[in-house]
Amino acid sequence: MDKHTTTRFRWNIHLLLLIPLFLLSACDEERNSTGMVTEGNWTRIEQIESNNEGNALSRQVIPEGSGNVALAVLNQDDEFHIQASQLSEPAWGVAERIADNAKVATWPQIALDNNGNAFVVWVQKAGASTNIWANRFNGAGWGTAEQIEVNNGDVFWPQIAFDNSGNALVIWAQKDGGYMSIWASQFNRSGWGAAERIEADNAGDALWPQIAFDNNGNALAVWVQKNGVRYNIQANRFDGASWGTAELIETDNVGDALWPQIAMDSNGNAFVVWAQGDGTRTNIQANRFNGSSWGVAELIETDNAGDALWPQVAFDSNGNALAVWAQNDGVRYNIRANRFNGAHWGSAEQIETDNVEDAFSPQIAMDSSGNAFALWAQNDGTRTNIWANRFNGIGWGVAGLIETDNAGSAFGPQIAFDSSGNAFAVWVQKGGTRYNIQVNRFDGSSWGSAELIETDNAGDTFRPQIVLDNSGTVIAVWEQYDGVRGNIQVNHFK
Repeated sequence: MDKHTTTRFRWNIHLLLLIPLFLLSACDEERNSTGMVTEGNWTRIEQIESNNEGNALSRQVIPEGSGNVALAVLNQDDEFHIQASQLSEPAWGVAERIADNAKVATWPQIALDNNGNAFVVWVQKAGASTNIWANRFNGAGWGTAEQIEVNNGDVFWPQIAFDNSGNALVIWAQKDGGYMSIWASQFNRSGWGAAERIEADNAGDALWPQIAFDNNGNALAVWVQKNGVRYNIQANRFDGASWGTAELIETDNVGDALWPQIAMDSNGNAFVVWAQGDGTRTNIQANRFNGSSWGVAELIETDNAGDALWPQVAFDSNGNALAVWAQNDGVRYNIRANRFNGAHWGSAEQIETDNVEDAFSPQIAMDSSGNAFALWAQNDGTRTNIWANRFNGIGWGVAGLIETDNAGSAFGPQIAFDSSGNAFAVWVQKGGTRYNIQVNRFDGSSWGSAELIETDNAGDTFRPQIVLDNSGTVIAVWEQYDGVRGNIQVNHFK
């Protein structure tokens, strides 16, 4: 809410000197000490005189010690009120629904380009089946939600990627009568194309698709595919115009391959990481795409004390990558990481030292310069909290708690990072009777205080996602239960 101050003036002179508006931008640090504000956004622009009989002849900028700035338009003879509009820091707005309220909506995913445009996709119930729906943010407002696939059969696990030319790709798993298959649809800056199947292996189900885009319109999709005996990792490439042929990118036939994750840099290089069973435990494997072909899958951790699960990967603009996962040491799960330095993987290392209970659900985000944040949920023996650690391009720091709400457990952390050193984390937090959405911001030097960004107390929230671009656009999306059905809600930081 804007803060206003009101001052009554009566002027009995004929003409006042015009004080130029450029004084606002001409203030230097010495003038800041007098109360002039030089950063922030106008929270409201309004007419501050209502007498239409005379001319408003003079404008003045009046700095106040409270941090407000009054723009005064002075009339020759009239008595009127002057209001000051506050220059404020960016803040979260009010959550809004972007899905059809008449139908159950779940599993939201979001992608953002560097021009302030965004897409959210989700699964929506329609009669006896589910479909893929989408809504677009054009930099100013949300459009109308629309169904973007018309196939018969339930859909699962939608994922979306967005390039900087306004093109988007959505992939999902769909039950097509026999097995689960992987389907895709393209948004070509004007509308969605027809859905198409991008894998042709009918030996078993295809599950858990993931997708990434580079800056040249190329994309890569990966998923888990059952070959009749075990699950393997398959991939397919979109060359800007069409999909190629799906191919196997790992050949380890000892055990199942699970939970693939993909990251792609601006030049078309990519990494995929996944968990793979060796007959005794699950390990973390990785494979690299060099812009034209896949390499050979390799093990990136050698700790055989217990299972390694929930891998995640991120890429910078210089060919470096970071992977994180949860690893059991025989007693509990810890968070471990490994770095690819442009040529090879290093040695895995533990990046948290809290040995009270399990750490799980790690996430990672990386900026273009090689800095990164890892985020995870960690149990303290009573509840689950959200922790983070920062990689400064050379090494990891010390893990720290980024939320202090002890009313209930926190789950499902997600993180986004920009090229200016800012990061945003979002998660689900139990607030006594229900689950809410909380966020925290890293301003380039430290984390702030966690805050609630939705106030709908009708039901629980689930599956938050967050995106951040290099111009400062931040959007969070989640599923919200209203007491009857799940809806899709968003909130903007601006």
